[in-house]
Amino acid sequence: MKEFIKAICFIGGCLFFIPFLIVYGGGYQNEEILQKLAAQNSAAHHKREENSLIDEEKIISILAKEIPYNFEYEAIKAQAVVIRTYMTRRVLGIQNKGELIGYAEEEMKELWGEDFEHIYATYKEAVKDTENQIILYDSEPIEALYHRASSGMTRSAKDVYNVDVHYLQGVTSEKDKLTKQIELKKKDMVSMLIEVYPDLVVDEDNLENQMQIVEKDQSEYIKTIQIGNTIISGEEFRKILGLPSSNFKVFKQSDSLVFDVRGIGHGVGLSQNGANELAKEGKKYDEIISHYYTDVTIKNNQYKK
Repeated sequence: MKEFIKAICFIGGCLFFIPFLIVYGGGYQNEEILQKLAAQNSAAHHKREENSLIDEEKIISILAKEIPYNFEYEAIKAQAVVIRTYMTRRVLGIQNKGELIGYAEEEMKELWGEDFEHIYATYKEAVKDTENQIILYDSEPIEALYHRASSGMTRSAKDVYNVDVHYLQGVTSEKDKLTKQIELKKKDMVSMLIEVYPDLVVDEDNLENQMQIVEKDQSEYIKTIQIGNTIISGEEFRKILGLPSSNFKVFKQSDSLVFDVRGIGHGVGLSQNGANELAKEGKKYDEIISHYYTDVTIKNNQYKK
């Protein structure tokens, strides 16, 4: 009986190990199998690249240009998803806004010098960690607007663009309060304004008394302002004068006006500075995105070329 059991074990072992040795120890056969597997993997990789709507490598260079490398990693990841969503909408033809242009490799090397490899790796990892993820509302990629910093609260799309977009509502961004004071000569201000509004009638010497805020939104950004005989939107006014945002107060100083400005940019959507502050508090990139865009979901991009 013992001899019978030994024989069975011997035969079973041979049946298991002989194929194993042929495949993994067979020299030429082993190399041939590995080559076939490598070819299949390569073909699958190229197929994925051909079917992908967005070039993930391109996002890295754009990310490097759009958000500082010394920001919190979760904030950088959130920005990566925002950029991919923006690019998806554009490729699909949902919006025709300008293409996002990133840094060339030479530019990044010049900017970062000997730190290039380390900094580039940070951006690359953020793109990899969020690979293929986009932001959706009602099963469609959102218009992922963003700005550098809010004034403690972001703005709704309706306040800025007169279009009510459900996911672009004003939300709190309490620690996001960057301020800057800008002094402009009154004569220079009048020249810049007249260049855009040639029918403007205003007394340069008494300019501060001929500026009147007509309307502000809930986030304290100026929606409309009257200069002399002309009413201008707050966004247009700040762009003409080169102000960081349309959230400001004005003070007279000799022959100049001083603008005390809060925030940077239009104030709609994700605040990069606010995202950084939330990341410092331990918030993850998906939580940051859900904070700044109302009722959205983050899913893998199902759109193909």
